[in-house]
Amino acid sequence: MPYLHRAALDWNTVWVLLPTSFVGMVLGQVLDKHMTDKGARLLVGIILLGILTLRTWKDVLIYLFPNWAIRNQLSGDSKELKVEIRKEGSMDSAEAEELLDNRNQYEEDDTEQVESGMSVSKNATTKIKKHQLSPARQLLWSCIVGIIGGMATMLTNSMGPILNVYLLSVAKLSPQSYIGTRAMFFCFLNLGKLPIRVMGGTLGLSMMPLVVGLGVVAVMGVFLAKPIMLGMAEKTFVKLEMGVVLFAGLRLCYMGMK
Repeated sequence: MPYLHRAALDWNTVWVLLPTSFVGMVLGQVLDKHMTDKGARLLVGIILLGILTLRTWKDVLIYLFPNWAIRNQLSGDSKELKVEIRKEGSMDSAEAEELLDNRNQYEEDDTEQVESGMSVSKNATTKIKKHQLSPARQLLWSCIVGIIGGMATMLTNSMGPILNVYLLSVAKLSPQSYIGTRAMFFCFLNLGKLPIRVMGGTLGLSMMPLVVGLGVVAVMGVFLAKPIMLGMAEKTFVKLEMGVVLFAGLRLCYMGMK
């Protein structure tokens, strides 16, 4: 998968996340000896839902109360836009939603793809939003996600949803860059997990047939999914990913309390 999306792969994100993720893996291996499976699932599920809430609470308020969100600059609108809204007077929800959609459209970077969909132009960027966090805050978030995600991958094999939120909300990668960067990151991470799993006794030769079978299915899925992803709108892609994160968090909490 990284090879298919190599032109849009964000190497900086991979290198920033890996060190703290390995630290989290070591901590997770230690915690695994002192926690039950249910306790680990419940802990990771609560953390995942908490991170998702931090990512989506503004979006939920903007969707439910678009007029109020614009007037209070909750959506990050400029002062000029706020003045314009006041001049227009009262706006209904439909007009406010349309204004928010138009604003979001202008914030998207121009990312060009060739007709075959197999690569992007040299001038293409991997970012989809202009508003970025400061480098210090991005580094802080990468450390938090790396340590928590590393622990989660050792406790419940569920770092994926946590990483999804980070790549789409903090690193703000485009769908193609998101998929390639995510795949490359997990390639390195899983190689690092192998010796830890073997030494911990949770991985052995008896599991090889299952590993090979899942690997074949995964490769087939990669080639089938790429044309679907390239034909999907970015907003739809992000909403689907956030839905997957929500499902994963709720499922982990349910399994932890069952």
